[in-house]
Amino acid sequence: MKNQNSPETIKIQDQNFGNHVEHWNLLTDTPETDVPKWLGLALDAPVMPMGLCEDEQDMDQSFWLIQGPKGQSISINQIIAVENQKPRALKTAFPSFESPYKYDAQIERIITCDSATQAVLRLSLNKNTVIYAFDNLFSVNNCQYDQNQTYQVQFNAWAYELESVAENEKIIVDDPASIKHHRALNAILAEHNGVAPENLQELINDWQPKTPEDHEPVTVDFSKMVAYLYGETLGQEDEAWFQ
Repeated sequence: MKNQNSPETIKIQDQNFGNHVEHWNLLTDTPETDVPKWLGLALDAPVMPMGLCEDEQDMDQSFWLIQGPKGQSISINQIIAVENQKPRALKTAFPSFESPYKYDAQIERIITCDSATQAVLRLSLNKNTVIYAFDNLFSVNNCQYDQNQTYQVQFNAWAYELESVAENEKIIVDDPASIKHHRALNAILAEHNGVAPENLQELINDWQPKTPEDHEPVTVDFSKMVAYLYGETLGQEDEAWFQ
């Protein structure tokens, strides 16, 4: 039974969440043979987490979430469709691992699929911090989440590709509108101790250059900056580029 205070929920097609191939490729060079073996071993000594559910009757009876050991703190998760208490089909599978990074957060929005087997949550840690995260336990927790409740969440991430940033990797911004935006943003953030005010866009629109330097091109040095760009595809916001 759905919680009446459930966060905003958006449903998309199951395939929009991807097939987790990248995750498996990080763990083995031969996923086509190793992954089926791991899934089978997990069934020999299955762990079925209950998440936030207090009783088995609170859980979605159409799925089983089975976790099994791969070793070295990595767990294999598989979600199995169930009919009349009997397993019928493997819906999806993905690896996960334990993390020491735990925070309190509220769930602002849920992006899930018709099968309710997977979800990406928009989590608010505080008024200035939002995290998009794939929910390992959504298949058991999907009826439990309350938009007014604070939960302890555990964050971890997989790194697909690492490379060094070249020294003096720069771009020159010489478009007048972009120059104004950069200069205005820096000036406004400086005036507000680095915290973006709620009317930031309005202040940027109203800002006017005050010195000749305010009209000069802006140099962005990628070797001396930190940037984070999350995925813009619904269901894949947890995918990110970080420098």
